[in-house]
Amino acid sequence: MKTQNEVQLIGYLGIDPIISKLANGITKARLRLATDRYRMDNAGNMQHKVTWHDVVVWGKLAETIENVFIKGSHVLVKGPMIHRTYADTSGHTRYITEVEAALLMNLDR
Repeated sequence: MKTQNEVQLIGYLGIDPIISKLANGITKARLRLATDRYRMDNAGNMQHKVTWHDVVVWGKLAETIENVFIKGSHVLVKGPMIHRTYADTSGHTRYITEVEAALLMNLDR
């Protein structure tokens, strides 16, 4: 294997999953995952930073999360990081980075 695009995140859901059914019948779920990072600053004080991640889940995996994941769930997400762009209604280019979940596990249970 010469390259690999896979991210593993462990964090907490900031909102309940947003689940929708597309016109072609495929289920899509969107998650907001918060992860923490701690580090010492130059003065020796502990600094805490929260990073928010957008996660998208497709198909059968998306169908299974509706009653298993809620806001505050402790979650493991694994999958590739996806970058995409689109033009908004004003014609400005918008950039999106999200993790496309291939594995999703509720660590509360």
